[in-house]
Amino acid sequence: MIVEKNDTKSKILDTAERLITLGGYNAFSFRDIADEIGIKSASVHYHYPTKGDLVSAVMARYNEEFSEQLPNLNNEQLNPNVLLNSFIDGFKAKIVDQRNMSLCTMLTSDKTILPEQVCNELVTFYQLKLDWLTQIFVRLGDIEDDKALTQAVQLLACLHGASILVQGTDKPDFFDRALSEWRQYGC
Repeated sequence: MIVEKNDTKSKILDTAERLITLGGYNAFSFRDIADEIGIKSASVHYHYPTKGDLVSAVMARYNEEFSEQLPNLNNEQLNPNVLLNSFIDGFKAKIVDQRNMSLCTMLTSDKTILPEQVCNELVTFYQLKLDWLTQIFVRLGDIEDDKALTQAVQLLACLHGASILVQGTDKPDFFDRALSEWRQYGC
């Protein structure tokens, strides 16, 4: 369930998401969030008793919003190549063009310290992307699910690797170079 944009819970989630994206799971405290929003730390704890509860809620909202943005692949009129390129463009716009690391990349880098509930939300997010991409590759190549899943895994690894390379080198054009073959896939 997505919460209203102007309520306290939403402000807490928005702030936590931004802070995680900037520095990972340990980059903030409840006091940091409270100070930024202008509430007491106890108010953050009221809505989210633990940091695990808070970050799990951030991920659950992220998963829901992401899922709602994915086109329905049951619509046969949608061109799978256009959808694949749109997925790549969306990743680039959200991560590379904004000079951010993704929420999930930051949390994944902290996976050894994350509570189980946050790890479960991460798995849900990655599985959502892999399932959707697998369906795209099945439609593009008229191939079996296992081979399509392999291609989905390869593309997702390329997307994340390219975004890290861009951050490390400060060369945004490396993203397009890394993804150039994928953009032509199925043409």
